[in-house]
Amino acid sequence: MITNLSNSHTEWLTKQLNQINSSGIKDFLKLRLESSQRDFYRFFFLDNCSVILMIVPDGIEESISLFSKKSKIFKNNGVNVPTIYSENEVLGLILVEDFGDELYQFNLSNEKADLYYDLAINELVKIQSLNLDKNIFSNFDENLLSYNWDLFEEFFVNTFLEKKIHNKSLRILKERYEKVSLNLLDQPKVICHFDYECRNLIFKDNKTGVLDFQDALIGPIGLDLASLFKDLYFFWPKEKILTWYENYQKKIEKKLDLKISLNKLIEYIDYCSIQRQFRILGKLSKVYLDLNRTNRIADFPVLLNYMINTSKAYEELKPISETLLPLKEVLNERIAKIT
Repeated sequence: MITNLSNSHTEWLTKQLNQINSSGIKDFLKLRLESSQRDFYRFFFLDNCSVILMIVPDGIEESISLFSKKSKIFKNNGVNVPTIYSENEVLGLILVEDFGDELYQFNLSNEKADLYYDLAINELVKIQSLNLDKNIFSNFDENLLSYNWDLFEEFFVNTFLEKKIHNKSLRILKERYEKVSLNLLDQPKVICHFDYECRNLIFKDNKTGVLDFQDALIGPIGLDLASLFKDLYFFWPKEKILTWYENYQKKIEKKLDLKISLNKLIEYIDYCSIQRQFRILGKLSKVYLDLNRTNRIADFPVLLNYMINTSKAYEELKPISETLLPLKEVLNERIAKIT
């Protein structure tokens, strides 16, 4: 069994695994980590079935019971999410259905792209069709936007980049970040997965399986679209992306009775993507500094380039592009020291 678990953890886990599958445990494997502070294991049974264990360590403010409630809402409304077999809030353990290994991140290709994105849009529209239950889903609001900026400033600018940015430049970034924030707050509100990218999407039984949705909240309609289409791992021709946007437009008009022009949809996605890159740079810098995980540092230049290239298309956001451009060299030098 897992060596760093306490006796109470091991006892609960052994009992639950036997209830899920009585054939017996054959082996287990620790799954690779990304930016998550949680640990994941795959347990193999003697009959060749498997299950996933998620461990939420002490110190992380995360409610397993709330995750379970969100899972039931998603599942009851046809969203393709893993079944939760068992959970223990006190121990921070949860056992869920194993959806396999065909993550979008490692299996997308030119040949599969149209099918995979069409299926991903189908699941996203189901999520966006859910009732805005404020008892279950928190709001993407001014407080969260402010917190995301603080992450960016404290952990990316001040600590990771070692304050190698002028105070005037930082003020300009914050002013433009506030412009971005106003746009997000003004967008139509839907249920958002909050990290709807290819690392959290999996191809299973000719449908898209949706993973890692515990942070789902009520937020701007462009948020998950930015995660899906402004991806760190795949760069598609503009013409292809526009056909996927149009596909999405048709589906929300039918399912949500919501009509958004293509230009407005592009704006919503672009503004959300810029805010998302601010947030991710702050979050990943914090994960690196707290846990010494270097595996996502290589993404930093990609994130910065997204922000530079997207913001320069909008007059009010051009100062973001102009301010960040000189940081590319600073960032590359810092990464070279670490790696």
